[in-house]
Amino acid sequence: MSSDAPFSPTPAQEPGSDGAFLQDLFEESEEHQYAANRREARRAELLADALAFARTHPWTYVDDNPTKPLEDPEAADLAERCAALEAGSRLCLSENTIRSVAATATVGRRSLPYLWRQIREGFASIRFADAAITHLPAFDAQSDPHLLEVFDRAVAEIAMHATIGSFRKKAERLARTLAPLPEERAHKLAMNERRVVLEEEPDQMAWLHIYTDATQAHAVFRTLTSHAKHCAKNMRDGRTRDQLRADLFSDIFFRRGDASLVKTKVFVTVPLDRLTPAAQATVRAHTPEREGCDLNREPLVAGERPIDASTARQILLDEGAFTRVITDPVTGVILDMDRRSRKVTKAQRAWLTLQHGTCTRDGCTRLAIDADVDHFCMYHGRRRGPTNIANLHPFCDPDHAIKDTTKVRHRRRSDRSVQQQFRSGHCTNQATRQRLRDIMPDDEPPPF
Repeated sequence: MSSDAPFSPTPAQEPGSDGAFLQDLFEESEEHQYAANRREARRAELLADALAFARTHPWTYVDDNPTKPLEDPEAADLAERCAALEAGSRLCLSENTIRSVAATATVGRRSLPYLWRQIREGFASIRFADAAITHLPAFDAQSDPHLLEVFDRAVAEIAMHATIGSFRKKAERLARTLAPLPEERAHKLAMNERRVVLEEEPDQMAWLHIYTDATQAHAVFRTLTSHAKHCAKNMRDGRTRDQLRADLFSDIFFRRGDASLVKTKVFVTVPLDRLTPAAQATVRAHTPEREGCDLNREPLVAGERPIDASTARQILLDEGAFTRVITDPVTGVILDMDRRSRKVTKAQRAWLTLQHGTCTRDGCTRLAIDADVDHFCMYHGRRRGPTNIANLHPFCDPDHAIKDTTKVRHRRRSDRSVQQQFRSGHCTNQATRQRLRDIMPDDEPPPF
């Protein structure tokens, strides 16, 4: 049976037929689940094959350069990244996601053939392969190569009847039994995964997660708790212990941290009507005919999202952690430089950060403040582009090599965003997706 409309019971339904009807619904849902798993596995294999083809045929994407011939391993890496970029643009996925999915298929087919067969036939999703692959390093250190086959056969059977959460626990227990690692070795492997993750939340809030050594994490937490606990009552201002810990963490990092820490900036634009009359008198008016963007708009953290007025005022009061940007940099400082100089000024970098917010390449969401400043027309070469705002844009460091040394063509739109065109004929199309978002009603989410 198949129907797009939801089922609604009617008085005409015969008693006793409800069990058979439910059976039909569940069987059809199982069929769709198996089909979805098969399609997911097939997509992963196709992506893995595409990236492997790019590595073995680098001339598909990379120009033959005497200083870096196609036989150079760097050429293969560059070609693989171009393939990942094109796949990500076609599927609306990030480059890292494409690489991760392709790596899962590559490792699954090679090291876990029994489990991968279950996934290909639709009895398990690709997430089961991801969970099992995390335990493969333990088997690399074993002298008996047949242990991995035992593990593979066992997890293939477990995947047939376990949820993903149960599968992770059973796979971990099985790996520890078959290939026990010394505690120091296991900790070293886990430490290789240490990282910091930023998770955005509503109302101008965010979580900052750090995955690191447990001893260090406990030491940091105990230190924050000790400071919060012994904070004088007149300094607490009604704050809870959790609030004190959060505030102390920010204070230590931004104000009393080690002097060797890299100093960071967050650019914030603040409209004139948020300032006092005396402060407004010191701000130069925006000049429409000048090239650039209007800073007299809602409070905005460059490259991120709007913030409320009270948060903007508080940011202006915080010294050291933020850079206050009020006057129009275009009318207040010189932003254009003679083409004899390649180096970008601090004023130019700050202006580009405010103007673009993020990297200008389609699909890239990295903040402009963390990106490099690129000459769209190369500074070196026959065209020799000048070092001025019209020829500069934020561009991530890995994108430079693709733009200057591969067969991927880059076109600059009127809004300064950069479109990529690949040898297959595919073009990135960020502008179309943005236009669709702009015309969708506020109460209706975009279709992607």
